[in-house]
Amino acid sequence: MIALTPSRKRLLGETGWVFAGQAVSALGTLVGLRLVTEVVPPAVFGTVALAAGVVALAHGLALGPMMQAALRFYPEYANAAGGAAALRLAVTRGLRGPSFGALLLLFGLLAVWSLAADQNAWLGLACVLLFVVEAARSIEVTFLNAARKQRTMTWIISSDAWLRPLAAVALVWLLGASATAVVLGYVFGAALALLGYYAGRWITDTESRHLLLAQAAVPVDTKRLWAYAVPLTPLSFVGWVSGQSDRYILAAAAGLAPAGLYAALYGLASRPFMMVAGGFELALRQVYYGHVSKGDRSAECRVFRLWLAAVLGASLFLLLVIALFHRPIAWLLLAEEYRTHSHLMFWIAAGHLLAACTQVVERVCYAKNDTRGVLLIQAAGAGLSVVVVVPLSYVYGIYGAAWAVPIYFGLQLALAVWRALWAQSLHSSD
Repeated sequence: MIALTPSRKRLLGETGWVFAGQAVSALGTLVGLRLVTEVVPPAVFGTVALAAGVVALAHGLALGPMMQAALRFYPEYANAAGGAAALRLAVTRGLRGPSFGALLLLFGLLAVWSLAADQNAWLGLACVLLFVVEAARSIEVTFLNAARKQRTMTWIISSDAWLRPLAAVALVWLLGASATAVVLGYVFGAALALLGYYAGRWITDTESRHLLLAQAAVPVDTKRLWAYAVPLTPLSFVGWVSGQSDRYILAAAAGLAPAGLYAALYGLASRPFMMVAGGFELALRQVYYGHVSKGDRSAECRVFRLWLAAVLGASLFLLLVIALFHRPIAWLLLAEEYRTHSHLMFWIAAGHLLAACTQVVERVCYAKNDTRGVLLIQAAGAGLSVVVVVPLSYVYGIYGAAWAVPIYFGLQLALAVWRALWAQSLHSSD
């Protein structure tokens, strides 16, 4: 029998909170998907999916690299009194320039889209507001996870998942079935969840009120942060291409309505795998980084094997469930006109099983400071996705887009395994 040491008890407790939060947020997302698809037609949902994809691109470019640096180096700074607060302040200041640049990019992309596709200009403003709210949320969630404060992080993620679609449906009832109303609902829902967290933190957390004193006490090596983060700058774009470009390609090939149908099926099939991969990452990533920072090779390998086995086992179970029950799942969670082609969920799910494993394997490169390797993996995956999706979508439409998912994610996993083994052997020889 394995003894429950204090560290193992803490890990079990954190894992429990993470998966409780993932379950509640997944339920909120799925219920929200049903509610939103009931009140807007596929063409409007397709527009929302494309608009949200542009916001995700800007968000990833602005915040993604520095957030990864914060996660990687948090265990080292947390060991010094005030070090965690000092790191947070340095990271927040470092995000000013990238965030401003991303806002300019977002304005430009939305202006071009508005003119080219005759979209409502208010949709662009709603997307800008969504970017601002998501940026603030990302900072809070990142540092809560880095500090292993999983219970508070769970509250933010769960409330956000429920409030966004509920607010979207409310605004659709008030303003009509438009993409602008849905995106504004996402803004209001996310803002309410964030404001609730801020109110609770202001009452209970005194540390956050003394960041300047903490910075004076613990200097942060910002050059080291940027050296880690800069190679990851293109990562958000290439990751966006891998995960989002298929619906844009499909929209160009077949129109907004098929893109909306595909986006709904994609979201429904991919969400459980994202929940599993994300849940285990939130629970185990900082534990894994901590062992790497200490040089404890045995513990590092043990956590990695547990992580990969858990993700693979849970993902195989999810794939079996979707293969057997895709029709009742679609009937339960999608409006009637979105249920067509529910069998395509299997191909999307198979691809995300491979993507979930890739996400775990990539963490070896992150932990060994091989951020260029991560970029290589993601860039290759992005290129492969375009090469595979474009011909299949133009020839077979929505079918081809779904068939392409396991092909390019499978090739990306093979490359990730090779690069992780290389990074591990290089680090071991140092």
